Amino acid sequence: MRRALLVDVGGVLLLPNAELLTPVIARHGGVDTPEKFLRVHFAAYNAAFPSRGEPRDYYELLPRYAGVPEQRWRTCAEEYLAISRTRNMWHAPDPASRQALAAATEAGLRVAVVSQADGRIAQMLLDARMCQEGDGPGVPVDAVLDSAIVGFDKPDPRLFRAALERVGVDAAHAVHVGDTVPADVRGAQAAGIRAVHYDPYDDCDDPGDHEHVHRLREVLALVPR
Repeated sequence: MRRALLVDVGGVLLLPNAELLTPVIARHGGVDTPEKFLRVHFAAYNAAFPSRGEPRDYYELLPRYAGVPEQRWRTCAEEYLAISRTRNMWHAPDPASRQALAAATEAGLRVAVVSQADGRIAQMLLDARMCQEGDGPGVPVDAVLDSAIVGFDKPDPRLFRAALERVGVDAAHAVHVGDTVPADVRGAQAAGIRAVHYDPYDDCDDPGDHEHVHRLREVLALVPR
C-alpha cells in the first residue's frame, strides 16, 4: 500500500535568511542573533495567520515580537519589507528538514512538496539543494507542486488533491504538514488529508484544534498506515 507525505515549503523546508535579516532588526534595537530572529519569526508568523480570527500583517508584527522599540516599529517594518521585495527571503534550507525528507523517501513514502508560490518554487528548492523531482543535488521527491502553476491557491483542496493524484495515493493514506493553519491545515483537512501544523515553538493560538509537530521528522510517525 502506498503512503504519502505532503509538505509545505516556506517555514518548513526553506526558512527566512536569518543571516540577511537579523541585522535589519538589530539596527532598530531588536534581536541580534540568527537564532533569536528565527524564534521571533515563528511567533510573529503564527500571530499573523492564527487558527481563529482574521489574518494580520506579518511585517507589522515582526518588529513588536523582536523587541524593537515602539517608536521604530514602522521604519523597521518598512526596511524589512523593502529587503524582502528585492531579494527572496525564503531561501535558507533547513538541514534537519532535508534529513527528514531523505528519511521519508528511504522509508518508502511517496513525497510531494505543496507550495503556495509564484511559479519559481521548483528552482528555489533546486538552488537550495533541498529537493527536486528525480535525480539532482537535493533529495529526490515524487512531485513538486507550485500553486501558480497548478492554478489553485491554498487552502483550496484542489491543490492538495492534485498532489495526491501526482503521487498516486488516497487521502486516507497521506499526511500534510505546513506552518500555517488557515492555508495548510484547513486546506488539507478539506481534502480529507490528515493535517499537521509545523509549530517549532508551540506558538499556535489553538493547540487543541489540530495536531502539531516541532520538527519535520516527527511527522513520519503520523503517516496513516
